[in-house]
Amino acid sequence: MKIGLPDIVAGNIEFVTPLLNNRIALFADYSKFNVNEEDAEVKVNYIEGGLNIYFNTKGRGLYASVSLSNLKVDGKYTNVETRDGTTYDGSATGDVEIKTTNLKLGVKLGKKFYFRIEAGYGFGDIPQEIEVTGTVTSGGMSTTETDYVEIPDIPGISESGMIVANIGLGFSF
Repeated sequence: MKIGLPDIVAGNIEFVTPLLNNRIALFADYSKFNVNEEDAEVKVNYIEGGLNIYFNTKGRGLYASVSLSNLKVDGKYTNVETRDGTTYDGSATGDVEIKTTNLKLGVKLGKKFYFRIEAGYGFGDIPQEIEVTGTVTSGGMSTTETDYVEIPDIPGISESGMIVANIGLGFSF
């Protein structure tokens, strides 16, 4: 199990291969959760997969990691207003998908029960706005319109990537 950014809480599986004297490991992380607020219902899915390259043998100690990740956020909003001032009556939907290539350094301590910490950067094209589609009612007429909502500034995220960091606990066998 990992806790961190951007996966919040994720399940993790790692397989240490016999390659290079047990120094190459394949891993995958998966996270899925929902956030429900007054005017929004947001579903978040995160998946990451890649390689950990350990500097010590037996899949322990200091390692470098390279991986690909996909963060998908699907939102359903009520009473949303776009940057152009369009107000959606009823509901509107907006989705964001962020794909990154992650480079991290980490350390895994312990044998049967382990603790790990890792940090790095995910390189990718991070969208700065969300396309929102919904129903607008004006003068008794309803039409479907598409507009854009700016994503607020979030520390650690820029147009070219985002900070990736987490801590993890687990059992190895």
